[in-house]
Amino acid sequence: MGEHKYAQLADSLRASIKDGTYGDGQKLPSENELAAKTGYSRQTVRQAMSLLEAEGLTQRVQGSGTYVRSRKVQREQTHNIAVVTTYIGEYIFPAILMGIDGVLAKNGYTPLLSATRNRVDTERRVLTELLKKPIDGLILEGTKTALPNPNIDLYDEFERQGIPVVFINGFYPDVKNPLYVVANDHDGGRIACEALIKQGCKRVAGIFKSDDMQGHRRYAGYADALRAAKISVDDDKVMWYTTENRDSLLQSCALDVLKGCDAALCYNDEVALKVINLLSYSGLPEIAVASFDNSTLAQISATPFLSLSSPKEAIGSIAAEKLLNIINGKQEQSTVLPWSV
Repeated sequence: MGEHKYAQLADSLRASIKDGTYGDGQKLPSENELAAKTGYSRQTVRQAMSLLEAEGLTQRVQGSGTYVRSRKVQREQTHNIAVVTTYIGEYIFPAILMGIDGVLAKNGYTPLLSATRNRVDTERRVLTELLKKPIDGLILEGTKTALPNPNIDLYDEFERQGIPVVFINGFYPDVKNPLYVVANDHDGGRIACEALIKQGCKRVAGIFKSDDMQGHRRYAGYADALRAAKISVDDDKVMWYTTENRDSLLQSCALDVLKGCDAALCYNDEVALKVINLLSYSGLPEIAVASFDNSTLAQISATPFLSLSSPKEAIGSIAAEKLLNIINGKQEQSTVLPWSV
């Protein structure tokens, strides 16, 4: 019966260690505390604790107590940092990568670049390969962050191996304590929509990306701005698209959504430019357009439109600084940056 009790207590403590109730390096309750809490004798508690120590889950420190043994793999520094974004050489990504590279180069680190093209299967392949490579940390733009991610197990493995991860632009809520550098997309949606309303627009369409969290947050800001102006949100004037069906949906559905509207808030400059081109060939009247990123697409457009400025290079440089701080043993917290008109 006594053997059953200590095994039962060991099972309970083991489960608490594995689910994170007692984290790496955390001190477990003393034998006296556990005996008082569970009703078991100190002898039973001591046997349970000895079993966990023999399994390598805990370590006893003379005169201090028993602690959870770190499950993280100790790694030698390589001065390689993996950088994974959805795309690399187009749109806003060169500026983000410039910010990352500036900080890494200054501190003697080398970036290893990969792209997922916003596909979770590609992300899995890239992450699996990176786990085999000598890297000190990972800066990553999440893939389809509005959807459940099937690669969370790989992020758990990065943590187990002691490889810190900093997310940019979006992050996965299912990752334990994600650290991220993002733009305030809710406020961005509100600011951009308010700018259209201030121009006198009363019927503002919205075109948003459904598989990334940025699209949801920009929509939320858009809806807040409309409500504040006492303009109802019309589902028929809101269009959602995904990475894969963007162009086909814009071609087949966008004009129906835009018909009767005097403005459109678009997910980004790529979509804004496509909307302007569609309108120019449709015979519909021109409308005011607002967007995000203030990329070269907005700057070279023959039809001017408002595009909020993203802190692109700052997102990259701040993420790199945070990652290096973590590698050097410092505590960090997430950062949310503002958009500007």
